[in-house]
Amino acid sequence: MLLNIPKSLISLAKILNAPLYVVGGYIRNSILGIKGDDIDICGPLEVDTLAKLLEETNFDVKIKNKFVGTAIITFKNEKFEYSTFRKEFYKEGGAHLPEKVVFIDSLAEDAKRRDFTCNCIYYDIKQDKFIDIYGGKEDIKNKILKTIETPDFVFAHDGLRILRLFRFECELGFKIDKQTLSSAIKYSPNVKDISGERVIHEITCILHSGTRYPLYSKPKAYLKVFKQFNKYKLWQNFGIDCAKIKLNMVKKVEHKSQGFLIDLIDTVKPISISYYLNLILTNSFGLNKKMSQQYINILSGYYDALNRLQNKEYFFKYFDNFPLIYKLLIHKSKYLANKYEFFYRYIISHKLIITAKDLKVNGDDIKKNYPTVKPYRYNAILESLLSDVFEGKLENEKKVLIKAIEQKLKYL
Repeated sequence: MLLNIPKSLISLAKILNAPLYVVGGYIRNSILGIKGDDIDICGPLEVDTLAKLLEETNFDVKIKNKFVGTAIITFKNEKFEYSTFRKEFYKEGGAHLPEKVVFIDSLAEDAKRRDFTCNCIYYDIKQDKFIDIYGGKEDIKNKILKTIETPDFVFAHDGLRILRLFRFECELGFKIDKQTLSSAIKYSPNVKDISGERVIHEITCILHSGTRYPLYSKPKAYLKVFKQFNKYKLWQNFGIDCAKIKLNMVKKVEHKSQGFLIDLIDTVKPISISYYLNLILTNSFGLNKKMSQQYINILSGYYDALNRLQNKEYFFKYFDNFPLIYKLLIHKSKYLANKYEFFYRYIISHKLIITAKDLKVNGDDIKKNYPTVKPYRYNAILESLLSDVFEGKLENEKKVLIKAIEQKLKYL
């Protein structure tokens, strides 16, 4: 066989009464000598027909997206993503998902919907031969990223392909063809039409591109892409309100996403860090609330440490995330990092009560013993008790704390 593929795929091709092809990244990576088991396959059969043909076999078919004709084919512990040959029709803009799909029999027509030449090589499993319409093998050999057809044809209706272009540049160590780069810049506003979740996924992949294919990518390959984003002022297409980002912390820290956000904050200098991060993470990047709040807490803890927030107030806010904050702070100020770490270890070694959830009373106890107190006051009461317990003014004992609440109610 010209391409090393699992025996199960050869068996699958024999079962089907239609051609079956491997396509995309698996072929590209095989040519480069990169091992992997993520195999995409395709053919003219529609997914419903495919599922019926495999009903009485050892292959299991789960339709993934009937509209675009994709399915997951499983054989024991092997999985393959199948797609039906199709033509795609888009609205104006770069929303990534087609407005209309027409299933076809032609491989040549299917090839026209793909992005880059290196990803558009087909392998005919039954005939044991490659079909390389756009010269992808040669471009892989020369480490060139080039679009199939014309660049304008590829980028005009799909902003995600622009991000994928820059990601492949990082991951594979390829150089972008001049005409392809020029067109990507021209159509870069289409990135605005991609979901924030997909944007943050691609940016995260770019940030960590050095770990995907270490033999082909440099550890700081992402810097080349970010400098291109600066040069061509692409950040605004991601909902980020600056033309250029000063890259500093991202080069130093292990957690690249956090380093990138610090560089963004240091560039923009927002009045409220937490408000700005919430705006960027939820509105622009579409992160869920839980993940956004963790980022906000970690980065707020980083900046509050730089502003030398008082130890007690600081650890009431940031104790749980301090180990992550420390990894950032040590690259900015060893003195402050070690100062706060000393107190962090002191809290642990002396088993100090640092969060309200560790108190021997809670909102239910307040309700039971002081039923006239409005629930909105509970947090203030518990925080005041926590402060006294932390400073050794009160013992963390239920009876003591319940009695202390009566005194607190006079002032809170």
